[in-house]
This record gives sequence, structure tokens and C-alpha cells, in this order.
Amino acid sequence: MSTAAVLAVAGTTLLVVSERTDGGPGQVSGPASPTAQLLTSPIPQAVPKPRPTLSAPPQMTPLLPPLLLHLLMPLLPETLPPTRITGSDNTDKSTAGIHSVGASVSLVLEDSLGPSLLSMSVQQSAVVAEVAGCPHPEGTTKAKCMDYGMSDGSRVVERQDWVYPAAPDTPENRADGKAGPSGRGPQEWSVQVVRRDGVVITVNEVASREEKGEIGRPTPLLSMDRLRSIALAPIWPVWVRAEANSTAASTPPNINYQSPTRRDDYNVPPSTAVPSQTPSGNARSENGAGSTP
Repeated sequence: MSTAAVLAVAGTTLLVVSERTDGGPGQVSGPASPTAQLLTSPIPQAVPKPRPTLSAPPQMTPLLPPLLLHLLMPLLPETLPPTRITGSDNTDKSTAGIHSVGASVSLVLEDSLGPSLLSMSVQQSAVVAEVAGCPHPEGTTKAKCMDYGMSDGSRVVERQDWVYPAAPDTPENRADGKAGPSGRGPQEWSVQVVRRDGVVITVNEVASREEKGEIGRPTPLLSMDRLRSIALAPIWPVWVRAEANSTAASTPPNINYQSPTRRDDYNVPPSTAVPSQTPSGNARSENGAGSTP
């Protein structure tokens, strides 16, 4: 003889336990446990979320470094020929399309006070760009930062800092080995512009021959006014006609192309100067010692 106990959840029989009245072992019956079913079921594969893509204008192609350098050259001092010119194709694409488009160039300018490394990039992404503004003031440093808007809807962030950024003199920062209120290494100045169309232009200058090299001069060679003028010049495209890239790639000066997917060197033609615009109101900055206006 036996009695049966039934375990049910939400109207579903999960387990039947039979107890024998003569002291013998009971019997357990019922469907496979949820755990057993989980182990024998295939694990569903996560479906990657599609990455947003950009739509290229008709008959247009991404900007390449030789053309970017071609556009930049007229905005630099004519008496200081650039050296150590490098460039990189920053366009990100896959079988789904183009996710971001852009290019960057770097070069060295040098006068009697020493060398200065100038870098510039023009970039647009299918994802809205997040720009780091000025840091929240936690204490006093000798670094400077301005974050302001232009009448055309552009956002501008200007920084005057050091390669190893200045940090307030606090116990936490000292423990972390941060540079302190006066920063460390060569001075580094930059202007970043985010246009209403999503294009981000960044102009950066380091008072050294290399990004994290020895101090080459007291301050970067070009003034903040000159950097701002370059960044705000209304000439920076991300989409161009293919023949414009081809023309820029066939005329000197030489540029060391750092992209592994393209040939090693290009040539960039000279160009006439292009007028630039300057901000008004709160967009004023004093030139550093030894800087070229």
C-alpha cells in the first residue's frame, strides 16, 4: 500500500512522490526538472545590435589625409616649412556601410625657439559625438579652459594645459602621482569645434617635436588665436570628390601615410589661402610667450 503526494505549481504537476505504508522505499515520478531541460536546450546566440551608418552624398568619397594637409598648408606660416608630416585615414567601415569618416595629419613646425608638433583631425560619426568640456574645478591650477557656443550653433572647447595635465594640489592627487597645479612636460594647447552637422574639428599643438617628448620650446609655436582660426575655418569637409583626393595625392610635399590599408606615401599640392572666421565675445585668449600670432 502507498499514499501519493502531488507537488503542483500554477496548475502544472511537477512531481509525484509515492510513500509505501510497509516501510519500503518510496518512488518519485514526474517530468524532467527545469534544470535538466535547461542543460539539454541549445543556448540562444546573442544577436549583435546593428551599428549606425552614414549616408555618403552622391558621387562623394571620404576625405583622405593628403587633401586635409592641402587645405591646412595655407593657414600655416609661410616662412616655416613643415617637416615630419604624417597622416592617417580614420574612416571606419564594414560590410554594413560607413560608420564614421575622417582623416588626420601631424607635422612639425620649428623656428629659432624650437620645434612644435601640430596635429589636426576632421571627423564625423553616425553616433552623435560626445565632447569632453572643461573639467569641473576641484582646485586651483595654471591650466586654462573655455567652453562656449558660436552663433552658427557650433560648440568650441579651448584648452591650454600640459602633456601631463595640471591637477589641483590635493592629497588624493599627490597619492596618484598627478602632475600638480603647474602640469608636467611640454605645454599642450588645443581647440575643438563641434559643428551643427556633427563634424568635429580638432587642432592640437605640443611644444615639442614629439607628442610626449622633451620640452622643445617655452610654449607651442602657434598662438591660440591662430589655432582657433584654423579650427573655425569654413573649409573642412568630410566628403569630397574622388578627383580632389587624387589631385592632392599626386603633388608634393610628401606625407607619410600611416594607414595600413593604403600605400605608404602621398603627395600634397600647394594651395591658395582660404579666409577663416574668428569667434566673438568670450572667445579671446592671450598669446603665450614665443607664440606666432
